[in-house]
Parts: sequence; structure tokens; C-alpha cells
Amino acid sequence: MTDLSLILASLRARLFSCGLSFLLTFFGVMLATVLVLFVYHVHHRFEADIKGIHVVVGAKGSPLQIILSSVYHVDMPTGNIPYASAQKIMKNPGVKQAIPLALGDSAHGFRIVGTTKAYADHYDIALAEGTFWDAPFEAVVGADTGLKTGDQFQGAHGLMPSPDEADADEDHGTYKVVGVLARSGTVLDRLILTDIDSVLIIHGQDPVNYKNYKHEHEKKHHDHHHDHGHDHGSAPEITALLLTVKSHLHHINLPRSINRESDLQAAHPPTEMARLYGLMGMGQKTAGFLSVFLVLMAALSIFTGLANSLENRLGDVAVLRAIGFSSRRVMGLILCEAMFLTLIGLLAGLAGGYGVYALLATHMAPLSASGASVFVLPPALIWIIIGVVVAGFVAGMIPAWRVRHLDIARQLSRAL
Repeated sequence: MTDLSLILASLRARLFSCGLSFLLTFFGVMLATVLVLFVYHVHHRFEADIKGIHVVVGAKGSPLQIILSSVYHVDMPTGNIPYASAQKIMKNPGVKQAIPLALGDSAHGFRIVGTTKAYADHYDIALAEGTFWDAPFEAVVGADTGLKTGDQFQGAHGLMPSPDEADADEDHGTYKVVGVLARSGTVLDRLILTDIDSVLIIHGQDPVNYKNYKHEHEKKHHDHHHDHGHDHGSAPEITALLLTVKSHLHHINLPRSINRESDLQAAHPPTEMARLYGLMGMGQKTAGFLSVFLVLMAALSIFTGLANSLENRLGDVAVLRAIGFSSRRVMGLILCEAMFLTLIGLLAGLAGGYGVYALLATHMAPLSASGASVFVLPPALIWIIIGVVVAGFVAGMIPAWRVRHLDIARQLSRAL
């Protein structure tokens, strides 16, 4: 009888306890995997998307909502702000760079963002093909949108992901793709960028960067308002400003002065994200403790199963030793039983965890909208794998060590 057949026979003899050990390991590792992948994604997106953005200015409301809607594009904005007020902030001597954002429409489930070319430059993203826009209703699209140079599409009102083509509306403009951004791993991969005037014109507002061109869409909307007795649109409004400041002192003082001296809301990204992590912290800790508890229970289950089994099989072990099996070989058999259960539970738990996270990344709006990637291996998950393997090894090593000091003659006489 081979060593493998001996191990399998022992596992079959303890099918119930082995199944319990497997399930505990499986659920513990699966829960830990989902938790680690989620936390890794949140931190990774935070680091990539918040790069160099010190202050975000929007309409009065929740600062966290301003950050989520204007930096990560996973929430609804708190409202719009007058462009004239935004200009005053843009001209503040403490501001190194200001990127205006005008939101309100989407296409193919991706947000249309009226902005300037500085938005792509801020993330050091080059064009994979085509050029940047020279007029309203020309668009540069992110790598995840599936659009390519020369494509035309119509915008739809609203920012919620909705790829339904029936939602498209001619009144919200026909855009032409003139460029595609290289994949960057940032929020821009899933955005459609256009001239800020595109969004303003669509919503019946005066353009802010008029360049003596007469775009067909601008002419159409101008004629539409003229037919209704309006020579001009309303005063322009944008959704948010992304600010990079010149010094740490401006980093602290500028948000305070904006909040104190204007009707606008200045949000500090690190502060708000720390608040978000704090809100999620209790759930993360609870899930983390539960996963550790399950893995420890699995290790304990493996240990008790092997220990109890060994008590009942000391005679069999003595026979193996008598026919030539060394103590090291018998110890190896017991350790292999423990590691077999541990590794099967570990692999199944990892597969289950990645599978659950893939479903969440596909069907959970915040994860899908933020481009959650399933095919990653966070360092924390590597440590969890190592920890589970060590726990399984220790659980098998303790009962295996007893074999080393087994009195063969005594056990054989008791068996006879």
C-alpha cells in the first residue's frame, strides 16, 4: 500500500471531521479574500485617482459626496456652482492648477465630463490614438469605454450607469470621438472627456471658452433659445473644481477660506477618505476577526481530528513501525493529512473569494463604476495564505510529534 493510499484511507475514515475542517478553512479564506480584495481596491483607487489633487470645490453639501462624485465618479454631485465664483478661486495666488469639471450627462453607461485638457495632463495620460478636441462636441474617451476614433454617439441626461441606447437623446448632443486615451489605471479609463462648453451648451448655458468657431450644435441650441425669445443662455455653471495648491500652508488655509467666505464647499480629499475608511472600519474589523476565527477553528478542527484519530490508530501506527516504516515517515503521513485538508480548503477558499468578488465587481455599482480589477494579488492576501499554511502545519505537527516517542512493543502487546 502506497503512502498516498494510506492518507486517502485515513481521510475517508474521518469523513465527517475532515469535511468540517474543509468547510471552516474554505469559509474563513473566502471571507478574508473578499475583504482583502475590496480594501486593496479602495486604497489603490484612492492612491491612483487622488494623485496631486489637494482640494475639491463643489456645491454646499456633504464633503465626502463631493470627493466621491468629482474625483472617483461613483456618486451624484451635490449640485452646481457658478462659473464666475469658480473663476475667483482659480485666480487665487495659492492655486497652482485648477481643473474645472462639468457633469450631467452620460453615454453607453460612462460619464461625459466637460473639462480642459489639463485633466488628462494631470494624470500624465497620453493619447493612444487621435487628437484632443478643438471644438465642442468632440470627445476624447477612456480606454474602458469601448469607443474608438471616428465613432459618434448621443448623450443621455443623468449620471447613473445605463448602457441602454434608448436613453440617448438628440437634445443632449451628438458627439464625435476624436481621440482615445492610453490605459492608465485611473478614473479616466472609464470617462468621456469633452470641451467644457459642450456640457454648458447642451444645458442651455453660455459657453465660457468661445473661440470664434460656430459649431453646428452650438448654432442649433442658440437658434433654439432665440426661437423662445432668449438671445443667450443662462449664466454658466460647473460641477466642481479640482485644485492643486502651491504649498502645505495653502493646503490648510485655502479650504478654510472657501468654506468661510463663499457659498461653496471645499473638501479635503485625505480627510474625507480617512472618514470613509473610519465608517468602513468596523465592518472590516468584524469581517477580519470572523475570517481569522474561522481559520483558527479550522486548524483546531484538523488538530483534534488527527489527535483523536491517532489515539484510535496507535496500534496501526505500531504495526507500520514494526514492518519497517520509520518514525519520520509516519510523521510525514500525518503531516500530509493535515496539509492536504489545509491546502484543499485554502485553494477552494481562494477560488470562492475571487469568484464572489468578481460577482460584486460586476453587479455592485460602486465597484463596477470604479473599475474594480479581479486579477490582483495583494500583499495582505499572500500573508493570509502563508498564515493558513502555517496553521495547518502546526495543527498536524503536534499529533505527528507523538509518533516519534511511541513505544512500539507496548502498543503491539496491547493490540494483541
